[in-house]
Amino acid sequence: MIRITTALRFLASAALLLNLAACATSQKWAVSGGDRSDGVVRLSYEYPEFQQADVSDTQAMKIALGRCAGWGYDDAKPVPGQTRQCSNMEGANCNLWTVTREYQCTATHGAFATNLSR
Repeated sequence: MIRITTALRFLASAALLLNLAACATSQKWAVSGGDRSDGVVRLSYEYPEFQQADVSDTQAMKIALGRCAGWGYDDAKPVPGQTRQCSNMEGANCNLWTVTREYQCTATHGAFATNLSR
């Protein structure tokens, strides 16, 4: 009887830990769009319903800087705000969300990107 009780306590503890771990998911930013001539980079990540996304602003900035540099710009600045859109509906509930943030590429006078429209 003691073994069964101990085993049940262990299983209950393991189930609780798994549920707590599922509340926060680590997501990664990815380039989801943009416009070279306007110098705008769009980054997005997805997360499931009932979970908190754990994303890195530092990672997002590095990705935006890399894309801007590839286009000939010197820097990237985050545009204030972000959008959250339902990516997948299940019945009346959204079970997958997409968050998108924009970055504005900037260039000093004389940089390659500033000469693209000339």
